[in-house]
Amino acid sequence: MFAVVGLTLDDVWKGALPQMRLAEALKTRGVEGLRGSIIIYTTDPADTQGPVARAKYKERGNFVTLLYFNAAAVTACNQFHIPLNVLEQVDASGLPVKKVVAFEHSSATTVSK
Repeated sequence: MFAVVGLTLDDVWKGALPQMRLAEALKTRGVEGLRGSIIIYTTDPADTQGPVARAKYKERGNFVTLLYFNAAAVTACNQFHIPLNVLEQVDASGLPVKKVVAFEHSSATTVSK
């Protein structure tokens, strides 16, 4: 399962990007009891279906982007007290067809975009 997280323009301006906060927390503090790899997806900026996906949640806010956190990413954010605006839970079939990795962390790798 993946948590669909909405980010508003206000979140972006404030620098409240959860994937960046998570990357910093993992870099400086590490995570205890991490099971599995952390992965966060977003839509490909060239994908014309991005606005359609955001429109699905328009009554819950004006989101400029959506992120898709796997269960390990949600658990790590909870451990570090990083708030997430979770809009819904989807399985892998609910991920965007043209997704890109926004953040990935495993015991051997940390990649952030």
